[in-house]
Amino acid sequence: MIGEVAAVISALKALNDGINTIKQSAGNAGDLQAIIGRFAGASEKYQDVERQRTGRMSYKEALAMESAKRQLANFDRQLKDICLMQGQGDLYKSIKDRMEQSRIAHEKEVARLRKQRKEMRKILNWVGLFVFTWVCGMGFVWLILAIIRG
Repeated sequence: MIGEVAAVISALKALNDGINTIKQSAGNAGDLQAIIGRFAGASEKYQDVERQRTGRMSYKEALAMESAKRQLANFDRQLKDICLMQGQGDLYKSIKDRMEQSRIAHEKEVARLRKQRKEMRKILNWVGLFVFTWVCGMGFVWLILAIIRG
């Protein structure tokens, strides 16, 4: 699990390096596309880790994921600034629209997984109760038979 969180952090570092390069060199369309690709990749990695590990992270991992979430928001602001400086505000809007669709789908998936895990816990609790009751019942029957025969 730590490796997955580390992958998110390393993707964010690569994204940060790319944004700094664009800011320093006044960037071109190719650099901007690379940054958008890195941003999308880092965002997807973040969402994948959150989806896979929802509700099962250690304190340290949860803090790292929260930090990654804040860094993604910061990169979003920087991406907006870069797009506006290059006169490509419509590109930023279309990127955000697609990312919003992805975010909504991600939130629905995370909610579905949480509900599924909750239902599975409930089923396992019932199965455990049934097995415990059956074992106790059979032990009681065995004890009664042992007393009657004994």
